[in-house]
Amino acid sequence: MRRGSNLDYRKALGLLLNIAGVILVFFYGFPQPTHEEGIKLGLSEGTRMPDGRTVAEQDEDVRKTRAKYLCMSRLALGLIILGFVFQLWATWK
Repeated sequence: MRRGSNLDYRKALGLLLNIAGVILVFFYGFPQPTHEEGIKLGLSEGTRMPDGRTVAEQDEDVRKTRAKYLCMSRLALGLIILGFVFQLWATWK
């Protein structure tokens, strides 16, 4: 196997990781800080919403969704950085 083909594999792997990261960023966005402050007035946790769920159940769903988006956006950013590292490694070797 010639030396150039190993470099091609690293570059191709880096590009694939970048593409996967960009696709995830498209759907989940980049990690964002929260800027929430102040006091919120709202309904008590036992209040039923129009869809039949309680406020507590709806809040739990929101927390799960927020955690999923944060995890996926961090994964996307990690894939983009890892793809860049593979491409840089292929260029320097």
